[in-house]
Amino acid sequence: MAVLDDKLVLLSTAAEFDACSSQCGPRQGDPFAPSITRLLLPNGGALSVLKILMTDACHYGCNYCANRADRRCRRQSFKPDELAATFQGLRDRGLVNGLFLSSGIHGSAAATMGRMLTAVEMIRQRHRFRGYVHLKVLPGAPYDMVEKAVELADRVSVNMEAPTQKALDRLSPDKALAEDVITRMHWIRQASEKARPGSLKSGQTTQFVVGVAGETDRQILNASEGLRRSVGLRRSYFSAFRPLSDTPLAGEPPTPLMRQHRLYQADWLLRFYGFGLSDIGFDGGGNLPLAVDPKLAFALRNLHLFPVEVNCATRAELLRVPGLGLQSADRILKAQAQGRLTSLDDLRKLGVVTRRAAAFVLVNGHHEGRFGDALRRHQAALDQLQLDLAPPPATATPAFAAG
Repeated sequence: MAVLDDKLVLLSTAAEFDACSSQCGPRQGDPFAPSITRLLLPNGGALSVLKILMTDACHYGCNYCANRADRRCRRQSFKPDELAATFQGLRDRGLVNGLFLSSGIHGSAAATMGRMLTAVEMIRQRHRFRGYVHLKVLPGAPYDMVEKAVELADRVSVNMEAPTQKALDRLSPDKALAEDVITRMHWIRQASEKARPGSLKSGQTTQFVVGVAGETDRQILNASEGLRRSVGLRRSYFSAFRPLSDTPLAGEPPTPLMRQHRLYQADWLLRFYGFGLSDIGFDGGGNLPLAVDPKLAFALRNLHLFPVEVNCATRAELLRVPGLGLQSADRILKAQAQGRLTSLDDLRKLGVVTRRAAAFVLVNGHHEGRFGDALRRHQAALDQLQLDLAPPPATATPAFAAG
């Protein structure tokens, strides 16, 4: 048991760079806290997920990775039955109710993927686990194993890492973006279309390493949007680069966490708020401004659209207002149907208006103070946007969008 506990700690620590949520972190106070990630759900609930690698041995020499082939560190591997028993033991203690399984590639992608699938099959069949499983599909995995992963898991993912081959060469020179990664994403979509009802309930995702390969935010978001259209990508995760000792990129500076945060904000606008890539403001280098969030940047660049009269605004117009979210917009629309809103107090009673939103709305023709005064609170951000923002390129179609 001590040997399995040692593997558990080592291989869960090695899995820390795989993202399974934009809002997740280790559970506090658990005896196996390094191994268990608290994954927050959109409905406000949470899962306690065992996030683990099948093995941290890998023949790839990814320049940023803690598990790169020639990095000097201890290596461990689970056998399928060991991993299944370890997961079930934690489940019996009430410590976990989900699994996130990734791996280095040891031997071959097919051999490693086969061990991962065997472990998950044991968990599903021998231990009768019907809960959440997120399974990584390894670059180079054969089609039949992709089909099996779709059959067994609630969510699968392939790490894209970079939006272009040039950027990927800086991160992972052994990988071919189109052949090793994008092809598997199309296979996942094809397999999911043929799978039994209820398979792959949480879809497929991917992950980008941000900030060290010369890629721009525009390229990342353009790639993510292209994949959303072409393979039905459910979402992207963005991981700010962190230099690690004994890797070729150890001397590079870390990427600011704010850049990662801005990418998540922009991606949220694209997925849920009806924004298009042309609505997202990038600076002259193709990156999102760090000093102001993408929604406020849009408003400050499009002042002719504001302030918005809440009594007649559409949902799309309300979702463009800084400070108004999805629930706020729906509450205002419901109030519109019940009678006229006459003051900001009416909106505050709905719990929807912040001081930030008040600068961009009219209520029954009235604005809280003068619009110009409200905008002066954002003057520094406005000055930066006027200096830095560049228009979108004429075309922005990822080369790999077609299946």
